[in-house]
Amino acid sequence: MTDLQINDIPVVDAVVEISRLIAEFLNELSASCNITYYHVPKANHSQIRPLGSKASEIASEDMEKIIVNYISDLLKNNSRVTVKSNLEKDYVDFKIFDFECTSLHGHQIKNIKTTVKDLSNINRKWYSYVFLGHTHSANEIIVGEENHNNIEVLTIPSFIGSDPYADSLFVGSKAMVKIFEFDRVYGHIGSRYIILN
Repeated sequence: MTDLQINDIPVVDAVVEISRLIAEFLNELSASCNITYYHVPKANHSQIRPLGSKASEIASEDMEKIIVNYISDLLKNNSRVTVKSNLEKDYVDFKIFDFECTSLHGHQIKNIKTTVKDLSNINRKWYSYVFLGHTHSANEIIVGEENHNNIEVLTIPSFIGSDPYADSLFVGSKAMVKIFEFDRVYGHIGSRYIILN
């Protein structure tokens, strides 16, 4: 009940609002290009935590399942947007050119520097790039190399920016999105931040 009292809007309204916001953004962007949208299927921020349960105690009760399905339904008539997720897993795999990539929220990660090795071992697939959220700010961590490219963990900045919790951990940053540039041979070759506030 304490959490409900401190929320700016009810949880149900927030789920509807963020689903619509993402779908509207993708719909507008699709006027300029074709889009394959990958949605991370689980996150600690979207767990409902009923009856005083702790974080990840009932991890399957995650609103991300509703959000990605709602986005998919809102965009079902837009042939220029493909929505992908893997609701049975904590992560979503994809390729950028021939580079194997995976993305997850990152709340399960204990050591960012061993993330590529750990996920490659668990999933029996060699990843070149791992994309993570959760850390509130952005980092690019080189953890190895392949023939022409670095193996990297790329953390994504917070879309909403600093908040009291992030500031208390000294990890806050401006509200940002980040665009990654990839080359077919050399992999990740550049990044650009767009500051939102």
